[in-house]
Amino acid sequence: MKLRIFMFAPVLIGLMVANADAQFGVTGGVNISGPKGISNASVKDGVIAGVFMQYGLVEGVSLRPELLFSVKGANWQIPLDPLSARPQNPTNNTLTLTYVEVPILLRLDMLTLPILPINVDIFAGPDFALNVGSSVRSTSTITGRTTVISESGNTYPFDFNIAVGAGPSLNLGSMTMGAEARYTFGTSPVLKNETVGGIMKDGRNGVWSIMASLEF
Repeated sequence: MKLRIFMFAPVLIGLMVANADAQFGVTGGVNISGPKGISNASVKDGVIAGVFMQYGLVEGVSLRPELLFSVKGANWQIPLDPLSARPQNPTNNTLTLTYVEVPILLRLDMLTLPILPINVDIFAGPDFALNVGSSVRSTSTITGRTTVISESGNTYPFDFNIAVGAGPSLNLGSMTMGAEARYTFGTSPVLKNETVGGIMKDGRNGVWSIMASLEF
């Protein structure tokens, strides 16, 4: 697993050293996941955090590769089936997917305020995600008993996403503070086959992220 993670390193290091004028930054926030293909599903919160380098290409255009730790998933309930010969206890389920991600985002400066040092950017780009862990946590609503099942062998090790978003940034001289909302949607299924709790194998990740950043 560690070898798979380090496969991203040459690409990221190459981008980071390609331009001496690149600026370093840290970013983090919350994921709000709502993947498709799960019956009775509701969103799941998770953390997202990491580092980035930002390169100015031409006036108003920059390239930003990032290295992120990102937790996604979903919550859903299996209701009691009164018609079953052996009815299953209703359960609350949580699917947790943990990724190391490398987004490479092209950012465009769409608006610069004439009085305040504030810019508004839009951005888009590919997001390469390595699955480093996955599990399903099921809790019976009758007995309160909790079962945790590792799903690492039942989920794909890699996910290719597209990220789009926008947000303002405030220039503070030697530092820049930013905020953004981004949506990352997966282009391929998460699961190799149908698993516990009615998860469908064609389900894809779909995540809203609210993030703040500090660039040095």
